[in-house]
Amino acid sequence: MKIDSKTRRSCIFVKQRFTNSENYCLTLSGTVDLQNAKCKGNAYVRKKFFPSDLNPIVSRIDCGVNYDTETDDVVYKLRGKKSFDITQDGLTTLDVKGGVDFALTSSTPKMDGKIELSKTLFNFQPDQDLRMKIGFDAQTKRFYGQIRENNWSINADFSKNKSWNFQYDL
Repeated sequence: MKIDSKTRRSCIFVKQRFTNSENYCLTLSGTVDLQNAKCKGNAYVRKKFFPSDLNPIVSRIDCGVNYDTETDDVVYKLRGKKSFDITQDGLTTLDVKGGVDFALTSSTPKMDGKIELSKTLFNFQPDQDLRMKIGFDAQTKRFYGQIRENNWSINADFSKNKSWNFQYDL
């Protein structure tokens, strides 16, 4: 179940991720708007590469392809991530993320970048983990935040629009 402040609508959101031992990942997601029954779907296939610890530049590289039913477009994606541990336990990190998208319908690639500070609290309640993060999206020039627990998450956009959404996993 998902509720957001922009559209003031609720929807049912489903997502399933399938992975294998070779670091291939298929993510299928879909949304049904409860007001007008409009359906949207997304499929994303990617390969995750984890360079060795000897590589100081990136922690992870993702290469994949995405299909979105709303835009009816195929987008090729290349993503990179570098994590810096702020604390010795590794539960507070500074993550730098970047990527480039190549859409079949566009002649110019779309580049993006983010920087995030995140904190994870394991067993913040019995059998409940909590993750908090704040970040800046360089492409949209907006600040955002997220609080996520095992079954729910709250996302906030701190830009001029000041929007939020709440998602609960049924």
